[in-house]
Amino acid sequence: MQSQAHAAQQPQSVVAAVLRELSDWRPLRILCGYRVAVAAILLLAFAAGQRNELFPLIHPALFLEICLGYLILALITLAMAYVQQPAFALQLHSQILLDIFAIAGLIHASGGLQAGLGILMVVAVAGGSLLAGARMSGFYAAVATLIMLFEQVLAKLAANAGQGSYTQVAVLGLATFATALAGSMLARRARENEALAAQRSLDVADLEMLNNQIVQRLEIGVIALDPGDHIRLLNRAARELVGDVDTRRRPSLVEVSPGLAAAYQRWHKTWADALEPLTAQRGGQEFVPRFHPLGSQGRAGVLIFLENLTQMRAQVQQAKLASIGRLAASIAHEIRNPLAAIMNAAQLLSETQDARPGNRRLAEIIYQQGKRLNTTVENVLQLSRRTPPNRSRIPLANWLPTFIADWPEQQGPGSNRVRLELEGATVEAVFDVDHLRQILDNLARNAVEQIGQAGEAPRIVLRMGWDPSAHPFLEVADNGPGVSPAIREHLFEPFATGSANGTGLGLYLARELCEANQARIHLNEEVAAGACFRITFAGPLKEDD
Repeated sequence: MQSQAHAAQQPQSVVAAVLRELSDWRPLRILCGYRVAVAAILLLAFAAGQRNELFPLIHPALFLEICLGYLILALITLAMAYVQQPAFALQLHSQILLDIFAIAGLIHASGGLQAGLGILMVVAVAGGSLLAGARMSGFYAAVATLIMLFEQVLAKLAANAGQGSYTQVAVLGLATFATALAGSMLARRARENEALAAQRSLDVADLEMLNNQIVQRLEIGVIALDPGDHIRLLNRAARELVGDVDTRRRPSLVEVSPGLAAAYQRWHKTWADALEPLTAQRGGQEFVPRFHPLGSQGRAGVLIFLENLTQMRAQVQQAKLASIGRLAASIAHEIRNPLAAIMNAAQLLSETQDARPGNRRLAEIIYQQGKRLNTTVENVLQLSRRTPPNRSRIPLANWLPTFIADWPEQQGPGSNRVRLELEGATVEAVFDVDHLRQILDNLARNAVEQIGQAGEAPRIVLRMGWDPSAHPFLEVADNGPGVSPAIREHLFEPFATGSANGTGLGLYLARELCEANQARIHLNEEVAAGACFRITFAGPLKEDD
């Protein structure tokens, strides 16, 4: 644990050190600029004093030479601070010493402390103490004080009574130490605040990364809009529904998903969530948007939560499969064996020689109804035993002719009169092959049964194509009487049937298989004659599927 904590703190301390070093160069450049300005102002003051005799100097030539040299060195130090060469510590300490000795020379050339240049010594030490630290600030204050004291001694030895006093030196020395101490304390507090700010920025970055990981791993889609209705964040689940979006350029919602933008505009007017599901741009999945304003009346933006109905139905499907599995096991143990005995007995009764025609007819009815009940049991068992889909790309133009050729042979006598035809463009379906064969077989048998009741020759057309949203589809259309309006609303519900001999589980099983393969099946009511069921397939498989 300690090693992990040390490993976590080490990059933070390195970052803090780098931030400190980068931030120290800026005040050093400011100090260099101040040095250039002081040297330039002293030269201007020297020139004005020489013309107007307002700036009397004891050694004017020496003063001019020191000012020129100080200006040149100040420009050099400014350039070195910008190129950051040599090291920061070497530049800082050498520049503070340059200020102390240059100002000391100017004080000497001007005739002593009475010229007022001693205050520049205080400012130079104070500026350096902001960057040098407490110990070195005290050292530079001591050097400056000793130099000013030495200058006062020289003035007294030269018997210049007007060259200042030791009291003035003491005051300047105390001011130098006080400003150095205050500057070092202020600099230390600033560094502590800077380190704390750097630490807080790292904490905020870590928290943002954590929040981003949480948001990205949510199963529900999340889209964050700014006050201008531009997307600034969306997670992985939302990308599966609205497509890949480059959030760096902040695209508008209407640009990414016009349907979602229209639902958002309706919500913004009424502040009521719409219950109508939307279809994803890829994959054909259905989702319902929920809107949550940020701030008062959404002034800080809006959060959009996308509830994936396809995934929710899949979860419900798992629960249903579990319950159906338990039901199927119970049916298999409690009904199947006595049902087989009843059917065998009925068949034996119908085959006896002394059976009356009426009894033989009753036995036949018992056998047929038992067969129907056995079909119901088989369908329920088929639901419970269904394996997870193994989706792959199916070129329908190559696969469907094989299905059409094999289907009559699998249906027994009488199925050769059924005409199976193929129409439409060449498309690929992402589906489990066994599941697709089972669905088409179910739809074809239902069509044959409905058409047979109408007394016509069965004709079934398998039609391929692309819907307006660029999803491949396959339609199974027949020439029968169509679906009764009384059962259309409950067409895909269990045990809903319009046939006297049907179980009502075929279409329900077809819908469950389609949803397991992320596809949809519905009755195409735009076709006037007969019944037409359309299977809309999902988009192409990803590379890693």
